[in-house]
Amino acid sequence: MAIAPEENIVRGICTDKWDGTHIAPSLFKGKDVSVSRLAIVPLVDHWDLFRRLLEKPPERRLELIGEINVGHLQQLGNDYKHKVELTVEAKPNDSNPAHAEIPQRITRGLANQIVNALKRHMPPADR
Repeated sequence: MAIAPEENIVRGICTDKWDGTHIAPSLFKGKDVSVSRLAIVPLVDHWDLFRRLLEKPPERRLELIGEINVGHLQQLGNDYKHKVELTVEAKPNDSNPAHAEIPQRITRGLANQIVNALKRHMPPADR
């Protein structure tokens, strides 16, 4: 099921994709990029969810959560020099009911544009 353009999606950003200043484009490069839907699980709950699913201490820690609107993501794909019609497909699973995927192949150039468009969320102070 395709996710509506009005929805926002998030992706966990761990230390292997974040140098303290820049997000590596490899966060979105490739096919079947996993994301998560804020319409299903609120942002505050994604911190624990992503820590459980993504962290591999001590070498890989969750540092940020990146958020983007699906419509904005699609516009980036349409405006890219090698136009890509991006979709986000719901793929809920037992470990994450909000799981979704971007099935199209995203090149490094387009991935750079996506990471630059992300709204960055820092971890809550109480976590």
